[in-house]
Amino acid sequence: MLRLRIEQEFARIGLNIQKPFLPLRTTLPKIELNIKKPELRLNNHLPRVYIDQRRCFADMEKRTLDDFIRYYAERGREQVLKAIGDIAEEGDMLARIEEGVRLEDVAEKGWGEMADFNVTAIPKQPPDITWEVKPVEVEFIPGEVELELVRGRVENLFTPGKVEVYLEQKNYIKIDWVGENLDIKV
Repeated sequence: MLRLRIEQEFARIGLNIQKPFLPLRTTLPKIELNIKKPELRLNNHLPRVYIDQRRCFADMEKRTLDDFIRYYAERGREQVLKAIGDIAEEGDMLARIEEGVRLEDVAEKGWGEMADFNVTAIPKQPPDITWEVKPVEVEFIPGEVELELVRGRVENLFTPGKVEVYLEQKNYIKIDWVGENLDIKV
């Protein structure tokens, strides 16, 4: 009997696989701010108060030099005129001595008036008060904000995948006759 022995092997392929790789390099976005602060400038003038106490001091017989000179010059003038009048009146009285004017009357006239004492509060006149008020000067300098955006970036360093196919084992078929060999010649 004739027998065949068949040996076979399938072809085998090998795969070299390199997976794709997608690394991402990112740069974050930034906001840079340049800030100039606002300013508020205030110029405040203090109020001025003027108090004129000349009339108050004049009530207490205390005057400025100019007022003192004027006041006492006028008072002296009045006293001089009164004294001249009194002397003239005494002279007139002495001239009428024959008419019955007595010397006691003339002497009594020179004694002056009886002093009159009173209690009063001084000063009688209030001080003159004036003031000067200036408004507050306000200067406002607005602030500024400068904004600069540095955009973020995403860089991809993509490495594509590869598949290399190679023949790892060749296929083959081997057929052998097993058994008696037939050798026939014709």
